[in-house]
Amino acid sequence: MLHFSTPQSAAAISDGARRMARIRRLSRCMRWLLAATAVLFVVLAVAIWFLSSDAALTRSLHALLGITDPSRAPALQLGPGYRVAGFSLLGLQLALVLRGIAHAHAMFGDFARGEVLTSATARRLRGIALLITLFALCSPLVKMLLVLLFTWNAPGEPHMLIHIQLEDILLGLLGGLLFALAWAMEEAAHVAEENRGFI
Repeated sequence: MLHFSTPQSAAAISDGARRMARIRRLSRCMRWLLAATAVLFVVLAVAIWFLSSDAALTRSLHALLGITDPSRAPALQLGPGYRVAGFSLLGLQLALVLRGIAHAHAMFGDFARGEVLTSATARRLRGIALLITLFALCSPLVKMLLVLLFTWNAPGEPHMLIHIQLEDILLGLLGGLLFALAWAMEEAAHVAEENRGFI
């Protein structure tokens, strides 16, 4: 069977190739940025918990816990053992972040190879959505455990703080939105794969 290309179809193919080339370039840049961000998060976490002074760590914890008046804040225990325990608690959230970055890194790798609408990329996006939702759900629990940990043997009584920020709610909504997009993307990918099978 002979196929004849018209000037319009040739222009459309050329325009599509240019768009795909831009997607590939952007995806390669995003992979580098995501890798650098993952390294930066780990370095910052280690520096904050193990290399900062007690005063600097206290300010960081107050900011994390939403404490705006340090004079009314409970006393905190910041010895080496408490720092290790705090790092381990927040390490759970950091692990979720790093896993999400790994999913995004792999997804942009698919995009860089020109695999944009596939079941694999949809599954990676669904993984990102799930991790964002888990991060939003566990954030208030981690903050509550941090307050209990650092005030347990401090002067005064142990404190309990249930602190749900607007960011936690927005992250939960973002996770739900991405999950819905991943679902729609997976369905579209199935249709596209079936259509390619008929050609």
